[in-house]
Amino acid sequence: LAEKQQMLEDLSKERLAKENSEERVKELEKVVSEYPDRMREATNEAVHNALEEFKTTEVRELEEKASDIASSTIIYNIFCEHPDFDFSILGEDVVELVESWKGDKGKTDDEGGASPSE
Repeated sequence: LAEKQQMLEDLSKERLAKENSEERVKELEKVVSEYPDRMREATNEAVHNALEEFKTTEVRELEEKASDIASSTIIYNIFCEHPDFDFSILGEDVVELVESWKGDKGKTDDEGGASPSE
């Protein structure tokens, strides 16, 4: 009788272990089935963020270049029309730029070439 009782207890423990294992398998299957969707979402979000950062950086750089070109064009036009203009009020960088144009202009005047460009 004790042996039969022990066998029933062992069987009950095995059944419980099997149920726990099956429950754990179901949980893992659920996680695995959700994994591709979560990976896809995370990938899409990462790509979207990278594109936004690239656009922001690229637009800023292009705007800065356009601004630099516009400023240089204005300064060059002033240089051509008013060679005696005091460019020091616009800063040391502008003075150096104009000085480089003056050097280039002297060379092209000697050679009969075109006007200097930036």
